[in-house]
Amino acid sequence: MGDYKFSIIVPHYDGVISDETFIEGMDSIESQSFRNFEVLIYHDGPLNRSLPDLTKYTFDWKFTDTKSRFNDWGHSLRDLGIREATGDYIIHFNPDNILYADALFNIDKSISRINELAGGEVDIVLCPIHMEGMVRVNSDVNNGISLFRTNDKRDILVMDGYPPITSNIDCMQLVGKRSIWLDVGGWYNKEVVSDGLIYQKLCENHNFVYCGSIIGVHR
Repeated sequence: MGDYKFSIIVPHYDGVISDETFIEGMDSIESQSFRNFEVLIYHDGPLNRSLPDLTKYTFDWKFTDTKSRFNDWGHSLRDLGIREATGDYIIHFNPDNILYADALFNIDKSISRINELAGGEVDIVLCPIHMEGMVRVNSDVNNGISLFRTNDKRDILVMDGYPPITSNIDCMQLVGKRSIWLDVGGWYNKEVVSDGLIYQKLCENHNFVYCGSIIGVHR
């Protein structure tokens, strides 16, 4: 296995999700079998109350609330995280996501295996995820997946990110080297759909591999 460190960047805004949902996401990070990671949590704007107790977590974490609100779907917070991260690879994790317990282990395994075979370094790993409460309406190789949100959490769609075009890639799916994020100028696009747009461009200009294991749930 590799000696890589992961930085998990978590944007947060009070009222968007419940404390219970936020803690479920943090608990899933705590459950990771691979332990070489840090968690950077950024709250959008001043926080006028206490968050649930984070001191119970054994992972390396840092919480920051900004002096003013960016109000741009967390994109400026992700950019702050990219610049302050100390890990080799970055994972963008929304606070209502869930990481499966072996997620980081499987990502690290994918990077290590390809690096050993190719004799180089993987820039990007694309990881499949479960989409909760989603169904596939149609799918086209060139235009991607069309999704429809349902009211039933039992509707689970596997989103594999293939091919790496805008509508096929969700925020948590792309794990990229911090160095390439810095090279492109961080989270430079602040549009609501910027994750897919940025991810597509990153994949067009850097080498990437697919992880064979589903790493978590988008809720």
